[in-house]
Amino acid sequence: MASGFVLTLAVVAGAAAGVTTPAAAPTACLSAALALASIALVPERRARRAPLGVAALACLSAGCGALARDRALAPPIAAWFETVAGPDGRARDLVTVDGTLREDAAQVPGGVRLQIDVTAVRDADGWHRAPGRVQAHVAGALAVGERAAWTAGRRIRAPVLLRRPVVLANPGGPDPMWQALRRPFDLTGAIKSAALVDVERGAWHDELAARLRRFVRGTVAAYLGASHPRAAAIVTAILIGDRAGLSDEVERRLQVAGTYHVMAISGGNVALLCALLFGVLRVLVRSPRLGAIIAMLFVVLYGRVVGGDASVNRAVTAAIVYLGCGLAGLRPRPLHVLSLTALLVVAADLLTVIDVGAWLSFGATLAIVLCAGPIARRVRPAAAAPARSTPRSVFRRLGGYLLGVFAAVAAASLAAELALAPIAAAVFGRVGVAGLVLNFIAIPAMVLVQIGGMTTVVFGGLWASGAALAAAVSRQAADLLVGSASLVDAAPWLVWRVPPTPVVWTLTYYGSAVAGLAAGRARPRIRRAAFGAAGLSLFVVLSAPGLGWRAPPPGWLRFTMIDVGQGESLVVQFPSGHAMLIDAGGTPGSFDVGGRVVTPAVWAHGQRRVDWLVITHGDVDHLGGAPAATVDLAPREIWEGVPVPPHPDLAALQADARARRVVWRRIQAGDAFEVGGVGVEVVHPPRPEWERQRVRNDDSIVLRVRYGAVELLLTGDAGPEFERDALAEADLAPLRILKVGHHGSRTSTSAAFLARYAPQLALVSAGRGNLFGHPAPEVIGRLQRAGIEIFRTDEDGAVIVETDGHSVEVRSARGRTWSLGLWERGI
Repeated sequence: MASGFVLTLAVVAGAAAGVTTPAAAPTACLSAALALASIALVPERRARRAPLGVAALACLSAGCGALARDRALAPPIAAWFETVAGPDGRARDLVTVDGTLREDAAQVPGGVRLQIDVTAVRDADGWHRAPGRVQAHVAGALAVGERAAWTAGRRIRAPVLLRRPVVLANPGGPDPMWQALRRPFDLTGAIKSAALVDVERGAWHDELAARLRRFVRGTVAAYLGASHPRAAAIVTAILIGDRAGLSDEVERRLQVAGTYHVMAISGGNVALLCALLFGVLRVLVRSPRLGAIIAMLFVVLYGRVVGGDASVNRAVTAAIVYLGCGLAGLRPRPLHVLSLTALLVVAADLLTVIDVGAWLSFGATLAIVLCAGPIARRVRPAAAAPARSTPRSVFRRLGGYLLGVFAAVAAASLAAELALAPIAAAVFGRVGVAGLVLNFIAIPAMVLVQIGGMTTVVFGGLWASGAALAAAVSRQAADLLVGSASLVDAAPWLVWRVPPTPVVWTLTYYGSAVAGLAAGRARPRIRRAAFGAAGLSLFVVLSAPGLGWRAPPPGWLRFTMIDVGQGESLVVQFPSGHAMLIDAGGTPGSFDVGGRVVTPAVWAHGQRRVDWLVITHGDVDHLGGAPAATVDLAPREIWEGVPVPPHPDLAALQADARARRVVWRRIQAGDAFEVGGVGVEVVHPPRPEWERQRVRNDDSIVLRVRYGAVELLLTGDAGPEFERDALAEADLAPLRILKVGHHGSRTSTSAAFLARYAPQLALVSAGRGNLFGHPAPEVIGRLQRAGIEIFRTDEDGAVIVETDGHSVEVRSARGRTWSLGLWERGI
């Protein structure tokens, strides 16, 4: 491979090691200095000095990466926040935030979201310089009306109630450090009203970019928004990268189908834009150099308008590098352009090395550059041109051209899918082959959307008929793009969910693939061995054959309270290998708790599927993740307690269960069964006396799980109605674990109930700094006065309880442990 690519690989690998490993920055920098000093001791032969130079460069980038990591994890605003934060992770009082808007305000459920690059904050002690980033939510309809005035680059000042961001800690979930590094803000907050927000105009270039974005949105909305809002959202996303208007359903369908990449502005969009621009400039400008300069300026302006995502940065930087080389009379190879682009992007922001968008963007491009050409040549070998032109030869050339286009798209899709499959499996838990087919529709549809959208914007104020025709083309292409995803509905086996595997297999895959490509045709044995190792590791990544190793020890019952934030989800793994999922968390927004938190946590404990899914009641913080969990974990039965016919989410889940042929069962107090020596008893709710029109906490399913001398009482959100008639004391097991009702709300876990049940361990599922104040201080006080050990997801993360029927072992995702045995109770 080219030496430039090797140097780029050393820089990127070193930066990634520095960012992700606990090695300190001074250590890495010292290693770089030693490597550089050792070059002087090596005889003056380039072949001997080159490896040391590469190693020194890697160590230096590792040191810089460690410095960037430390700065990102401890920004000044976080240090200041510790002085004003309460024990619940919230600021005690409102503070005034002064800064600039990083991006245009985005409409979200219940209001508007702002991202603010903070310069200073004012608390009770006055103003403090505290650079950092805050994501604030402005509530109310007034905020939606003011959204157009809140554009990137404008200065903003507003009173904000700040709090720490939610960090979930679960088996199978990302490390808290990774969550902090990948999160695009340091603190979150709430602004009570848009009337409290003061905004000042920004610099001329920020105002120009905002005006252009506003013009694009307005023109697209004028021709498509009223009659075809979905098409308008797709056109806006492809033109300026604004995906706020896309519905959750459209995003989900495209993600599952493997064609969501066309919604991200990338090299293809910029290349198409440059091609169209050069076509116009060839007519208007005679000088190629002047045309290249104008194109470079236009690309820079375009990048400024659409924002700074990883794919945009890569595409704009690559275009500038390529055009700049053209101005210098050079024709660089694609690999050289990509290498220099990667160096520039990483140098600008070292944390790019852990950005998933950068992985996808650079990985797909690198795979296409290295592999698409050889694959396409195998599909369509080069043919000699005919000696003279005849109708037959013209059709033959046309057929050859079309075959070449087909081969190029197929080769690029295959190369990109092979390169990104381990990333998709590790990050998204989903892989598939549908994209190989659908890219033949999605990519041309994206091109038509972009060309039609740009034509609509250009003609919008000049030629209404032309703009309407272009908008119609964009609409048809957008409908084709979304409609093509229906292939997955017809053939769901084209996409499948994948549990995570140890990272060593992913590293083996990429290392073997690089070794095979570097070996080339000159060393066929090494090449075959490397590609064989890559194929084996890819099979392991996509099938996860060792998942069962993480199951509970033989003869043990495992109970896990998953950290889903302000919600609840529990999984019980029986000694027989069966599993029961009780609730699946959920949030009012678009975040998929079921697919992104619950499913990976269940997989991390060695469980590919569950046998029973229990919906204690229909509140969104218990039910919201159930649809995704039903798809991913394929339960045989879904249980509900008191039915609520008018509830739309319960009705939708029941319809989906019916379509998947999942048994829907209603349970009530008195039902019981045994599995693997473990008894499961339904102790609440009783049969209802009237049809419910709304969900009630007191209708929650309450289960008692008993194994030997240990029992777990799982109470959902049940409160006074259940606790008044709770279990008889004579029927209790010696070792008792209580899942505290309603997230520790003051309406549950009464003193009388605690005195009667007398558990030794209490578990509370609640989100850190939640708006409800859960768990209530009086409930925690009652538990502490009774001498009950308490584990809470807001402080401990996920809580894992294991028992062999005689003793209890508890550990949390944040490292706390506790144990109890019969001998400690004098039994």
